[in-house]
Amino acid sequence: MSDEAHLERIARILRQRFWIPVGLVGFTLVMGAAAAAILAPVGGSAAPPAAPTPAATATAAPPDASALAGIGLAPSFTSEDGQAYAAIVRFAYIAGQPTATPIPPTPTPVPPTPAPAPRRVAQAVAPRPTSPPAPPPAAPPATSGLDTSPMTALEQALFNDTNRRRASQGLPGLVPNQSLVAVARIRSQDMAAHHYFAHTSPVTGDTAFSLMDHYGIPYGWAGENLAENNYPLDQCEQVADDALWNSPPHRENILGPHYTQAGVGFAVDASGMVYFTVIFTGPA
Repeated sequence: MSDEAHLERIARILRQRFWIPVGLVGFTLVMGAAAAAILAPVGGSAAPPAAPTPAATATAAPPDASALAGIGLAPSFTSEDGQAYAAIVRFAYIAGQPTATPIPPTPTPVPPTPAPAPRRVAQAVAPRPTSPPAPPPAAPPATSGLDTSPMTALEQALFNDTNRRRASQGLPGLVPNQSLVAVARIRSQDMAAHHYFAHTSPVTGDTAFSLMDHYGIPYGWAGENLAENNYPLDQCEQVADDALWNSPPHRENILGPHYTQAGVGFAVDASGMVYFTVIFTGPA
Protein backbone atom coordinates (compact mmCIF):
# COMPACT_ATOMS: atom_id res chain seq x y z
CA MET A 1 0.00 0.00 0.00
CA SER A 2 1.43 3.44 -0.92
CA ASP A 3 2.14 6.21 1.60
CA GLU A 4 -0.77 8.31 0.25
CA ALA A 5 -3.18 5.39 0.79
CA HIS A 6 -1.98 5.01 4.41
CA LEU A 7 -2.56 8.71 5.07
CA GLU A 8 -6.08 8.50 3.66
CA ARG A 9 -6.77 5.40 5.78
CA ILE A 10 -5.69 7.12 9.02
CA ALA A 11 -7.80 10.15 8.22
CA ARG A 12 -10.82 7.92 7.60
CA ILE A 13 -10.28 6.07 10.89
CA LEU A 14 -10.04 9.32 12.83
CA ARG A 15 -13.23 10.61 11.24
CA GLN A 16 -15.09 7.34 11.97
CA ARG A 17 -13.90 6.65 15.53
CA PHE A 18 -13.25 10.04 17.11
CA TRP A 19 -15.16 13.25 17.47
CA ILE A 20 -13.07 16.03 18.85
CA PRO A 21 -14.58 19.49 18.90
CA VAL A 22 -12.63 22.00 16.90
CA GLY A 23 -12.32 24.31 19.90
CA LEU A 24 -10.85 21.51 22.04
CA VAL A 25 -8.26 20.67 19.36
CA GLY A 26 -7.24 24.32 19.04
CA PHE A 27 -7.00 24.71 22.82
CA THR A 28 -4.89 21.58 23.09
CA LEU A 29 -2.49 22.79 20.38
CA VAL A 30 -2.04 26.22 21.99
CA MET A 31 -1.46 24.74 25.43
CA GLY A 32 1.04 22.24 24.02
CA ALA A 33 3.05 25.00 22.36
CA ALA A 34 3.11 27.03 25.58
CA ALA A 35 4.22 24.02 27.59
CA ALA A 36 7.03 23.36 25.12
CA ALA A 37 8.23 26.95 25.45
CA ILE A 38 8.19 26.81 29.26
CA LEU A 39 10.03 23.50 29.37
CA ALA A 40 12.73 24.55 26.90
CA PRO A 41 16.15 25.03 28.52
CA VAL A 42 17.08 28.63 29.35
CA GLY A 43 19.87 30.15 27.17
CA GLY A 44 19.50 27.84 24.26
CA SER A 45 17.10 25.83 22.16
CA ALA A 46 16.21 22.32 22.82
CA ALA A 47 18.18 19.81 20.81
CA PRO A 48 16.15 18.50 17.85
CA PRO A 49 14.95 14.94 18.22
CA ALA A 50 17.05 12.35 16.50
CA ALA A 51 15.71 11.33 13.10
CA PRO A 52 14.26 7.85 13.05
CA THR A 53 16.26 5.30 11.19
CA PRO A 54 14.69 3.25 8.39
CA ALA A 55 14.77 0.15 10.65
CA ALA A 56 12.85 1.94 13.38
CA THR A 57 10.16 3.23 11.04
CA ALA A 58 9.55 -0.27 9.79
CA THR A 59 8.32 -1.37 13.26
CA ALA A 60 6.85 1.93 14.56
CA ALA A 61 3.88 1.53 16.89
CA PRO A 62 0.80 3.80 16.92
CA PRO A 63 0.76 6.62 19.51
CA ASP A 64 -0.20 5.88 23.07
CA ALA A 65 -3.99 6.05 23.38
CA SER A 66 -3.92 6.73 27.14
CA ALA A 67 -4.02 10.49 26.56
CA LEU A 68 -7.23 10.16 24.57
CA ALA A 69 -8.67 7.81 27.21
CA GLY A 70 -8.28 10.61 29.76
CA ILE A 71 -10.81 12.73 27.93
CA GLY A 72 -13.30 9.96 27.50
CA LEU A 73 -12.21 8.58 24.16
CA ALA A 74 -11.29 4.95 23.78
CA PRO A 75 -9.83 4.36 20.31
CA SER A 76 -8.83 0.92 19.19
CA PHE A 77 -5.96 0.52 16.71
CA THR A 78 -5.69 -2.47 14.42
CA SER A 79 -2.49 -3.85 12.87
CA GLU A 80 -3.39 -2.08 9.64
CA ASP A 81 -3.59 1.21 11.56
CA GLY A 82 -0.09 0.58 12.90
CA GLN A 83 1.23 -0.10 9.44
CA ALA A 84 -0.30 3.15 8.18
CA TYR A 85 1.26 5.08 11.06
CA ALA A 86 4.68 3.48 10.35
CA ALA A 87 4.37 4.53 6.70
CA ILE A 88 3.73 8.15 7.77
CA VAL A 89 6.80 8.13 10.02
CA ARG A 90 8.95 6.64 7.27
CA PHE A 91 7.64 9.19 4.75
CA ALA A 92 8.48 12.08 7.10
CA TYR A 93 11.96 10.70 7.70
CA ILE A 94 12.72 10.30 3.99
CA ALA A 95 11.35 13.75 3.16
CA GLY A 96 13.65 15.32 5.74
CA GLN A 97 16.85 13.78 4.47
CA PRO A 98 19.25 16.16 2.67
CA THR A 99 19.87 15.53 -1.01
CA ALA A 100 23.51 14.68 -1.69
CA THR A 101 25.15 16.81 -4.39
CA PRO A 102 27.67 14.79 -6.43
CA ILE A 103 31.15 16.29 -6.47
CA PRO A 104 32.86 15.97 -9.85
CA PRO A 105 36.17 14.12 -9.69
CA THR A 106 39.30 16.22 -9.83
CA PRO A 107 41.11 15.55 -13.13
CA THR A 108 44.52 13.98 -12.77
CA PRO A 109 47.15 16.32 -14.21
CA VAL A 110 48.96 14.89 -17.21
CA PRO A 111 52.68 15.68 -17.34
CA PRO A 112 53.73 17.50 -20.53
CA THR A 113 55.21 15.39 -23.27
CA PRO A 114 58.89 16.23 -23.71
CA ALA A 115 59.80 17.67 -27.07
CA PRO A 116 61.57 15.14 -29.31
CA ALA A 117 65.26 15.60 -29.87
CA PRO A 118 66.24 17.10 -33.22
CA ARG A 119 66.36 14.36 -35.83
CA ARG A 120 69.20 14.06 -38.28
CA VAL A 121 67.89 13.99 -41.81
CA ALA A 122 69.47 13.07 -45.09
CA GLN A 123 67.68 12.88 -48.38
CA ALA A 124 68.22 13.28 -52.08
CA VAL A 125 65.92 14.46 -54.81
CA ALA A 126 65.50 12.24 -57.82
CA PRO A 127 67.41 13.76 -60.72
CA ARG A 128 65.81 15.26 -63.74
CA PRO A 129 65.88 12.83 -66.67
CA THR A 130 68.96 13.18 -68.81
CA SER A 131 68.43 15.81 -71.45
CA PRO A 132 68.47 14.67 -75.07
CA PRO A 133 71.35 15.85 -77.29
CA ALA A 134 71.18 19.55 -78.07
CA PRO A 135 73.14 21.63 -80.55
CA PRO A 136 76.03 23.54 -78.99
CA PRO A 137 75.47 27.27 -78.44
CA ALA A 138 76.76 29.65 -81.07
CA ALA A 139 78.44 31.98 -78.59
CA PRO A 140 81.15 31.08 -76.02
CA PRO A 141 80.06 30.65 -72.40
CA ALA A 142 79.04 33.94 -70.78
CA THR A 143 80.61 33.16 -67.40
CA SER A 144 80.93 36.76 -66.23
CA GLY A 145 79.40 37.11 -62.78
CA LEU A 146 79.76 33.41 -61.99
CA ASP A 147 81.79 32.14 -59.05
CA THR A 148 84.27 29.94 -60.91
CA SER A 149 86.77 29.73 -58.08
CA PRO A 150 88.24 26.29 -57.26
CA MET A 151 86.03 23.88 -55.40
CA THR A 152 86.05 24.08 -51.59
CA ALA A 153 87.14 21.11 -49.47
CA LEU A 154 83.57 19.78 -49.11
CA GLU A 155 82.81 20.30 -52.80
CA GLN A 156 86.03 18.58 -53.81
CA ALA A 157 85.37 15.69 -51.42
CA LEU A 158 82.00 14.92 -53.01
CA PHE A 159 83.49 15.28 -56.50
CA ASN A 160 86.24 12.79 -55.57
CA ASP A 161 83.75 10.33 -54.06
CA THR A 162 81.65 10.53 -57.23
CA ASN A 163 84.69 9.57 -59.32
CA ARG A 164 85.53 6.82 -56.83
CA ARG A 165 82.06 5.33 -57.33
CA ARG A 166 82.54 5.43 -61.10
CA ALA A 167 85.96 3.80 -60.88
CA SER A 168 84.47 0.95 -58.80
CA GLN A 169 82.26 0.16 -61.83
CA GLY A 170 85.07 0.44 -64.39
CA LEU A 171 84.01 3.87 -65.68
CA PRO A 172 86.36 6.78 -66.43
CA GLY A 173 86.48 9.68 -64.01
CA LEU A 174 84.72 13.00 -64.67
CA VAL A 175 86.66 16.16 -65.44
CA PRO A 176 85.92 19.17 -63.20
CA ASN A 177 84.29 22.09 -64.98
CA GLN A 178 84.37 25.40 -63.08
CA SER A 179 81.38 26.79 -64.99
CA LEU A 180 79.38 23.80 -63.77
CA VAL A 181 80.74 24.42 -60.26
CA ALA A 182 79.43 28.00 -60.47
CA VAL A 183 75.94 26.91 -61.57
CA ALA A 184 75.88 24.20 -58.88
CA ARG A 185 76.70 26.85 -56.27
CA ILE A 186 73.86 29.06 -57.50
CA ARG A 187 71.47 26.13 -57.07
CA SER A 188 72.68 25.20 -53.55
CA GLN A 189 72.70 28.82 -52.39
CA ASP A 190 69.15 29.38 -53.66
CA MET A 191 67.89 26.35 -51.74
CA ALA A 192 69.65 27.49 -48.55
CA ALA A 193 68.36 31.06 -48.90
CA HIS A 194 64.71 30.09 -49.54
CA HIS A 195 64.53 26.85 -47.54
CA TYR A 196 63.34 24.42 -50.21
CA PHE A 197 64.68 21.23 -51.72
CA ALA A 198 63.75 20.70 -55.36
CA HIS A 199 65.12 20.79 -58.90
CA THR A 200 63.12 23.93 -59.72
CA SER A 201 63.38 27.13 -57.64
CA PRO A 202 59.93 28.16 -56.35
CA VAL A 203 61.22 31.76 -56.22
CA THR A 204 63.00 32.30 -59.55
CA GLY A 205 61.73 29.30 -61.52
CA ASP A 206 65.32 28.48 -62.51
CA THR A 207 66.73 24.99 -62.97
CA ALA A 208 70.29 23.86 -63.53
CA PHE A 209 69.46 23.50 -67.23
CA SER A 210 67.92 26.95 -67.64
CA LEU A 211 70.94 28.45 -65.86
CA MET A 212 73.36 26.64 -68.15
CA ASP A 213 71.38 27.89 -71.14
CA HIS A 214 71.37 31.42 -69.71
CA TYR A 215 75.14 31.46 -69.23
CA GLY A 216 75.84 29.71 -72.53
CA ILE A 217 77.42 26.59 -71.02
CA PRO A 218 77.44 23.88 -73.72
CA TYR A 219 76.11 20.40 -73.10
CA GLY A 220 74.62 17.56 -75.07
CA TRP A 221 73.63 15.43 -72.07
CA ALA A 222 73.02 16.83 -68.61
CA GLY A 223 71.78 15.72 -65.21
CA GLU A 224 71.56 17.02 -61.65
CA ASN A 225 71.80 15.31 -58.24
CA LEU A 226 70.69 17.06 -55.03
CA ALA A 227 71.32 16.04 -51.40
CA GLU A 228 70.65 17.71 -48.06
CA ASN A 229 71.25 16.81 -44.42
CA ASN A 230 71.87 18.47 -41.07
CA TYR A 231 74.84 16.41 -39.93
CA PRO A 232 77.99 18.14 -38.62
CA LEU A 233 80.28 19.53 -41.31
CA ASP A 234 82.83 16.79 -40.75
CA GLN A 235 80.16 14.17 -41.57
CA CYS A 236 77.78 15.87 -43.99
CA GLU A 237 79.70 15.07 -47.20
CA GLN A 238 79.96 11.35 -46.43
CA VAL A 239 76.24 11.24 -45.56
CA ALA A 240 75.40 12.98 -48.83
CA ASP A 241 77.58 10.61 -50.87
CA ASP A 242 75.98 7.54 -49.25
CA ALA A 243 72.46 8.89 -49.77
CA LEU A 244 73.08 9.56 -53.47
CA TRP A 245 74.77 6.22 -54.08
CA ASN A 246 72.01 4.24 -52.31
CA SER A 247 69.28 5.86 -54.43
CA PRO A 248 68.88 4.11 -57.83
CA PRO A 249 67.99 7.28 -59.81
CA HIS A 250 70.97 9.16 -58.37
CA ARG A 251 73.30 6.22 -58.88
CA GLU A 252 72.21 6.18 -62.53
CA ASN A 253 73.48 9.76 -62.89
CA ILE A 254 76.71 8.97 -61.06
CA LEU A 255 77.37 6.08 -63.44
CA GLY A 256 75.98 7.81 -66.55
CA PRO A 257 78.14 6.74 -69.51
CA HIS A 258 77.29 9.92 -71.46
CA TYR A 259 78.82 12.22 -68.81
CA THR A 260 82.37 13.46 -69.05
CA GLN A 261 82.36 16.60 -66.85
CA ALA A 262 80.89 17.61 -63.49
CA GLY A 263 80.80 20.39 -60.94
CA VAL A 264 79.78 20.39 -57.25
CA GLY A 265 78.26 23.30 -55.32
CA PHE A 266 77.78 23.51 -51.52
CA ALA A 267 75.81 25.86 -49.24
CA VAL A 268 74.54 25.83 -45.64
CA ASP A 269 71.62 27.77 -44.11
CA ALA A 270 71.31 29.42 -40.69
CA SER A 271 69.80 26.28 -39.14
CA GLY A 272 72.77 24.11 -40.13
CA MET A 273 71.07 22.33 -43.05
CA VAL A 274 73.59 21.71 -45.83
CA TYR A 275 72.81 21.47 -49.54
CA PHE A 276 74.90 19.71 -52.20
CA THR A 277 74.33 20.05 -55.96
CA VAL A 278 76.15 17.91 -58.50
CA ILE A 279 75.75 18.83 -62.21
CA PHE A 280 76.82 16.36 -64.91
CA THR A 281 77.29 17.14 -68.61
CA GLY A 282 78.43 15.27 -71.68
CA PRO A 283 78.86 16.05 -75.37
CA ALA A 284 76.19 15.49 -77.95
